[in-house]
Amino acid sequence: MSNQSEVTNKDGGLSPSSYVIKKAELFPSNKSKPVDIRQMFMTLDFVESLGTPYIEATAFLQDAGNFLSILKLNGNEKVKITIGRKKQADSEALDENQKWELDLRVIELSDYSRTSPSKQFYKLRMSSPWLIRNTAKQVVNAFDGTVASVIEKILKNNLSIERIEKINTSSKEPVKGIFPSMQPLQAAVWLLNNCYEESTPFFLYETCKKGVYLDSLKSMFEKESTHKFELKAFFSSNPGTSEYYDEVSKRIIKFSSPINYSQFSNVNKGVYASKVEMIDIFNKKFIVNEYRYSDNTKFNKFQPFSNNDEVDGSKLNQLVNSKSYYVSLNPGSFDKSNIHSPLNNTIMKGEAYHGALSTNTMEMDIVGDFGLEVGNVIDVEVSKASSADQLDESTMIDKYLSGKYLIKKINSNFYEKFTQRLTLVRDSVGLDIDEKESNEGDA
Repeated sequence: MSNQSEVTNKDGGLSPSSYVIKKAELFPSNKSKPVDIRQMFMTLDFVESLGTPYIEATAFLQDAGNFLSILKLNGNEKVKITIGRKKQADSEALDENQKWELDLRVIELSDYSRTSPSKQFYKLRMSSPWLIRNTAKQVVNAFDGTVASVIEKILKNNLSIERIEKINTSSKEPVKGIFPSMQPLQAAVWLLNNCYEESTPFFLYETCKKGVYLDSLKSMFEKESTHKFELKAFFSSNPGTSEYYDEVSKRIIKFSSPINYSQFSNVNKGVYASKVEMIDIFNKKFIVNEYRYSDNTKFNKFQPFSNNDEVDGSKLNQLVNSKSYYVSLNPGSFDKSNIHSPLNNTIMKGEAYHGALSTNTMEMDIVGDFGLEVGNVIDVEVSKASSADQLDESTMIDKYLSGKYLIKKINSNFYEKFTQRLTLVRDSVGLDIDEKESNEGDA
């Protein structure tokens, strides 16, 4: 890999896109001592996602020492990686945000190629070790407790996960049930579908920086922004200075959207209105409840739809027939609530919160930041799409695109530079859609 040491810019200052692989040890099946594979890396990629309870990594290796045969690599090796960097002196970046330490397992060896007699290339696809552990286990026992506490037991007892950063046990209602012979991660995700805090859904995920989280959307609403990123056409500091280092660190390289902003999609998903039909087989009752969006908690101030939009004379938050849920209840099956009980009053609003997150999805390319994690809330400041001479400082920011976003996914790439692509989501916008005249003035 071409970037094995800290890289300086032309003025001698450290670049925020620099990195160094401090350790990359592979533990082969036929040797007790690890092998240093740092010089074999061509590229190294990591993926963390809000809906994935493990890290995925891919290493593209150049093997000029016949390690494939000597080590008898077979796709089940342990790999320990430490990767980080120094920061520019006097930079605002925190020291603890300059390094990752990861324990991975090879799950696949693929894409072998030979371009010359002396060189061979292949990929190692790696993941967190409990993904392999998960395939060898089944959960078949009864459970009793809050949904979050039962998931915590699965992570610790069945999967032996030690790298746990946060378990939010705020799901209040205790439930009882029996796992129908499932792998541990499948069982956790199955329970997660019935786990809410104040009608907001939970997420189970792992980050490269800290580890595994079980946390609710309510908790994320309450988070302070961890970073601020800017899309601007100029720098105000001189290269080589700590101020310039910090400007580059928070500069957006590219800002784009892979998914259209669609009210049609949100209506179909029940984001603004829905109903649930429940059959209580114990009490012989049929119950129908309705949900309507009304001043929901959100990341930004303004709702993502217009109050003037109507379908056949009904506003979007009155279209309760646009999405229906069906729940079977049996309150007499246990002396406590059963696994479906949390759905009674929360499924409509909980799914609305979940669906609203994809209302506005953006992708953002930045120089790499070891301190970022999925689940972080960040501030994004986007300048208007206009030439600089047409804008002054008071009107240059596009308030509609700017605001708070939740990081849903991070693709980290280590090649000539450390770069990241962030997938950002939000359930709201920075301006009132129904405002007839802008208060910002003309651009």
